[in-house]
Amino acid sequence: TWGLKWPKHVGSTPDRGPRVGSMVSLEVARLYRHTLRAARQFNNKNFAAYFSRRAKEDFHAFAAMSRAGELDSTAQANFVAERAEHLEMLKRQAMISQLYDTEFSLTTR
Repeated sequence: TWGLKWPKHVGSTPDRGPRVGSMVSLEVARLYRHTLRAARQFNNKNFAAYFSRRAKEDFHAFAAMSRAGELDSTAQANFVAERAEHLEMLKRQAMISQLYDTEFSLTTR
């Protein structure tokens, strides 16, 4: 789970129906998993580590603001849209990284 803790109330309750924000939380969790998966696709481990670290930082900051109640529905929707666009960019860049992989020695000076 990479240390990201989502509220346990995500989903629905029998007496009150679907919870507000549950779809956003599920969408954010899905984007988080897919972003980390896309980051691991880079052949260069430095790029993979960088994009994984950035994704963790961004999503952890979003989760902290969400828990603190600092986000309204517009801010949540904007975050989801930006992260979805970022995910598509990562997928394209990872594919290019795999097409043009270069072999080089780590002992070159």
